[in-house]
Amino acid sequence: MLKKTLAFALSAALCAFSLAGCAGNSSGSAKASDADSQEKTEQAADAPEGASAAPITADKVADGTYPITVDSSSNMFKIVDAQLIVENGSMHCVMTLSGTGYGKLFMGTGDEAAAASEADFIPYVENAEGKYTYDVPVEALDEDIACAAWSIKKEQWYDRTLVFESAGVDLRADALK
Repeated sequence: MLKKTLAFALSAALCAFSLAGCAGNSSGSAKASDADSQEKTEQAADAPEGASAAPITADKVADGTYPITVDSSSNMFKIVDAQLIVENGSMHCVMTLSGTGYGKLFMGTGDEAAAASEADFIPYVENAEGKYTYDVPVEALDEDIACAAWSIKKEQWYDRTLVFESAGVDLRADALK
């Protein structure tokens, strides 16, 4: 991640430098370019590492329940709460979605889901607030995981990619084995 951040910062600085040297570019707009470049560099440094970090498997995490950030490839699949549960060398996550448009999930692609049996699907459980929750297996943190979501309204599978972010997990020093 550091290499990507440094490369981005260098690229942004070169871009700002070349813009400042262009004809018709006032020093005011050069300063604005420098400020924009600095802001973009800071945003890149603050961005979650996601799949760029080395994946963390269950054998590296102590048993327990951790609040976790789950990134979704689609804004139509918004996760508003997630709890990672690590037990006996395996991980799963109870995710709460913002809406109630998906009737079931499948850990894999939509094409794989279409060929799977009903027993392979993960149904929703409605929580006390009426939100849909899904208990999904997690192979590793910080890696892309394919997830297909069944649209109740459209009656079709939609491919999503999820990343369970280790940066959002409050792993104490004793949590790593």
